[in-house]
Amino acid sequence: MDYLTGQKLVKQKQFGKALKIFLDLLKNGNKEIGVLFYLGRIYSEFGDYKKSISYYEKCLTIDPNSINTLFNLAILKHNIGEINSAQKIYIKLINLNKNNIPSYFGLYTLNQSFISDKYYQNMIELLESDEINIYEKSLINYLLSKKEKNNNNYQKEIEYLDNFHSMCFKSNFEYNNQSEFYYKKIISKFYNKIEFDNININNKKHNSPLFIIGLPRSGSTLIESILTSEDLEIKSFGESNFINMSILQQIGSEIYNKDFILENFKFKIDFKKIYDSVLERYSQSSFDNDKKLNLFIDKSLENFHNIEIILKIFPKAKFLHTFRNSKDAVISIYQSMLSELSWTHKIENILDYVDSYKNIINYFKKKYPDKIMDIDLEELTTGSEKISKKIFNFCELKWTSRVLDFYKRDNLFSKTISSTQIRKKISSYNKFKYKEYFYLLEKFKNKYPWVDVKN
Repeated sequence: MDYLTGQKLVKQKQFGKALKIFLDLLKNGNKEIGVLFYLGRIYSEFGDYKKSISYYEKCLTIDPNSINTLFNLAILKHNIGEINSAQKIYIKLINLNKNNIPSYFGLYTLNQSFISDKYYQNMIELLESDEINIYEKSLINYLLSKKEKNNNNYQKEIEYLDNFHSMCFKSNFEYNNQSEFYYKKIISKFYNKIEFDNININNKKHNSPLFIIGLPRSGSTLIESILTSEDLEIKSFGESNFINMSILQQIGSEIYNKDFILENFKFKIDFKKIYDSVLERYSQSSFDNDKKLNLFIDKSLENFHNIEIILKIFPKAKFLHTFRNSKDAVISIYQSMLSELSWTHKIENILDYVDSYKNIINYFKKKYPDKIMDIDLEELTTGSEKISKKIFNFCELKWTSRVLDFYKRDNLFSKTISSTQIRKKISSYNKFKYKEYFYLLEKFKNKYPWVDVKN
């Protein structure tokens, strides 16, 4: 096994196998910066942040100005709540190269006030230059939209947001087109028509994994933080996408083939293959494989499509369905940095996805009423003790008042855009936060009955 193999395994999220390769390289005397860098990244994925930081710092002793190392270290510091350290690193990166747009965005996610007028001016000038790529220009438009929002210039905000989404989609055009096709034409149409082959597997050894599902910006990170606050040794894989990856491993070559005919498609899954693939992906992202698979959290929100498959793999799985006011969700998603979600880059696509989600989650709630718990974000924020007790009871876990002090934890970690928000006490839901933007939905109200811009 060599460096390139390890690199490939990291890309495939096969972190356990990759770790062995890079540790072997290190043991055999290979202390090059690339080996140390990937060890830092892998230990970050495993949640061993001290080791991760240690390896990143070793990289910096070799090259103090390593852009990739500094950037990953800044993100890690942010994710574990070391805001001042992250801020200093992002500023160093900008001083090394004023065109480093991801570092401006990093500063913004730490605190909007960290973006000075000088930084904004730098970015505005770069918009008209050829020195940065289209994705970096999309980030600038996103940051400028936030500046206009703070100044209550809502029309200008939306113009910048539209530019951000258009450029962001184009920056990864082939992937986004494939993703759009999968969500619109495949999984949303066949979620209840999946055929399983080779299904005779004894899969009853696993206990009750918890899957947090729903739409982005609906409280999933808050629920994850509450559930992992007690000393229950619950492993969270975050937004792993392991189920989707294992599905596409089987059907991707068929549905993305240029000769694919949708009318002839049958959604067939070789159960043994997907069972082995899913378990390997979870085990490769955990130090203590068997123990962690007994009780873990996955908050890949798109798994509401995959409930049937998940219950075949984990018969005792339970689903926490987080939701909020649908119109608020649509606007919040459009205003958010969700660059890897192809369907978030147009209002009409968001509405289509939300409408499909509503139909699918209702179908599974009727089919598996004891497996799915609804969690209204507004109710959770206004009655956190009452709702958190219900959550723990549903998950068959012991509740204590300490779970509501999650924001005080030293080991609180989040990779999501809610990373800063969850380090504060739960605040009440603001019913009027998105009222100024409901006009964006006006022309769609006849197509989607749940879109009522008057409320």
